[in-house]
Amino acid sequence: MTILRISSATANTNTVTIGTHAQGDLLMIFGYRDASATAPTLPSGWYNLMATAASSPSLVVAWKIAASSSESSGTWTNANTLHSIVYRAGTGNIVIPTILQTNIATTTTPTFGAPAVTGTFPTNIDDYWIVGMMGMRNSSNNLQSATWTGLSNVTSSTDGSSWQVVVNDSNATRTTAWTSQSATVTTSATWRSAVVGLIEFPTQAASGGGGFRPINIRGGADQ
Repeated sequence: MTILRISSATANTNTVTIGTHAQGDLLMIFGYRDASATAPTLPSGWYNLMATAASSPSLVVAWKIAASSSESSGTWTNANTLHSIVYRAGTGNIVIPTILQTNIATTTTPTFGAPAVTGTFPTNIDDYWIVGMMGMRNSSNNLQSATWTGLSNVTSSTDGSSWQVVVNDSNATRTTAWTSQSATVTTSATWRSAVVGLIEFPTQAASGGGGFRPINIRGGADQ
């Protein structure tokens, strides 16, 4: 089986219309806040995977499993831009995200990156992807072309004057651990980055329209 990217969407506001999705899909939203130490606040029903509440730009990464084909983002207070990505597992499987690394540069630099992940590469899974988010306080750099090795651009946004954000993923199964990565842009910028792993686990629940309630994944009763 393999993970599939189903849709993506972005909006320069605190809400975004989630692209095509079905019950059981993994919904991920990456939020960026410029020039503030207050990271975007999650709406009810979303699970915080990572947040960097530091001076200058702040990032937040959150997720949930779709209970229907008409999920909404809710309002992410303090967000300048939101990026929504939908992933689907093969029949009988489910995709779960895990945070790998975050990186913060509080001093301006033209090089941004993420440190290597240590430990044993997971083997008891059906598939494994990497997703990377980068946001920086400079709108003139072309972040879409400054990706880490092994990742390609999925979404991008900018206000045209102060900041820009991109989300990239591997768009393929990885068979080796994430290594130390860096990318260089033209102009120095204060930046934040996050790297997320997507793991496809075998379950008794079918994704992409299969009949299950996501609360079962958390150990609750059927509703």
